[in-house]
Amino acid sequence: MKDVQNNHWQFPSEFMSDGDLYKLFADHGFIMGRMISGSKSGYMERNPGNKVVFNANIVIKSRGKVWYGDLDLTKDLEDLRFVAFDLKEPLYVLREMDARFENENQSFKYYESKAVEKIEP
Repeated sequence: MKDVQNNHWQFPSEFMSDGDLYKLFADHGFIMGRMISGSKSGYMERNPGNKVVFNANIVIKSRGKVWYGDLDLTKDLEDLRFVAFDLKEPLYVLREMDARFENENQSFKYYESKAVEKIEP
């Protein structure tokens, strides 16, 4: 989403992302707001046993929340490791409620404790 008038990227207020991070994630197949299926239950039926986080949030220590969307960690793990490698820091995957609504501005320690997956570079 480009703000044409100001010619810079715009993100929700809780994001510490920018165009460079947006591009880095997108280059590895993770478009902001990514949806892996129109039906959560249908996806789970087609991929039983996969570790899936719908409406996931990714947080990094240096910047806070930098990405959101659907993840199938069983399928996406290798590509997410490349992102972590490029960032030179771990990615913390959180469920939607742990980094949204009343939890947008929690401490990093809070996010770290809520992570369903820590992805090392």
